[in-house]
Amino acid sequence: MDNIFVKEDEIYANGEKLLLSKVFESPVAENHYRALLEEYKKLLKQMRSMVRISDLMQGELNTLSRKLKRISQIDSLTGLYNRRFFNEIYQKEWHGGVRSAVFLSALMVDIDYFKKYNDTYGHLQGDKCLQLVAGALQKAVQRPRDLVARYGGEEFVILLPETALNGAVHIAKMVLANVEALDLVHRASPVKDRVTVSVGAAALIPTGEMPPETLLNLADDALYRAKGDARNCFRECGK
Repeated sequence: MDNIFVKEDEIYANGEKLLLSKVFESPVAENHYRALLEEYKKLLKQMRSMVRISDLMQGELNTLSRKLKRISQIDSLTGLYNRRFFNEIYQKEWHGGVRSAVFLSALMVDIDYFKKYNDTYGHLQGDKCLQLVAGALQKAVQRPRDLVARYGGEEFVILLPETALNGAVHIAKMVLANVEALDLVHRASPVKDRVTVSVGAAALIPTGEMPPETLLNLADDALYRAKGDARNCFRECGK
């Protein structure tokens, strides 16, 4: 920051040299020049302070901007990424998969009979259930690019870049195990007296001929089959 004042410092230094050279015609002229030089020094000091304050404020604004951007990406209840941010990342990963011709996988996860859970235990406990299940899903993924998001209501989505169907199935099994380990009582569930989830797993290598929603539709179809067959299970689909 101080580098921007190099020229001003040179001007002030030359002014002091001029005072020492005794070139002024009278003491009045010398004193007038000295006063002007001191005023210049004060203004220069004030400018330095203002620039420092400006830099600090800009730093704080940048930090606040990053925080606000982060908040806009997060689901406030579960702490997972929200659907809006998921859609942004999904588009990037899809087009990256098209360019690189690598697998992309997705899991759709739905809490079984969540409405019955809410009706039985109340919405506050329902929120707590969503938070705990979200944590169980997040625990199932390890890689930085793997993304877990709340897709809507009691539905979640997990995006697994560069992952074939066998990898997606592995994560699906971990999701089921992690949710089971929560041991959340759900007396109203026809499936089990504990909270369970159904999972649809899908994988494919994206191509330019496919619409981007192809993978999510496959995962959703697999989830539909899991919910229709038995719930508390996963079904898979691959291309």
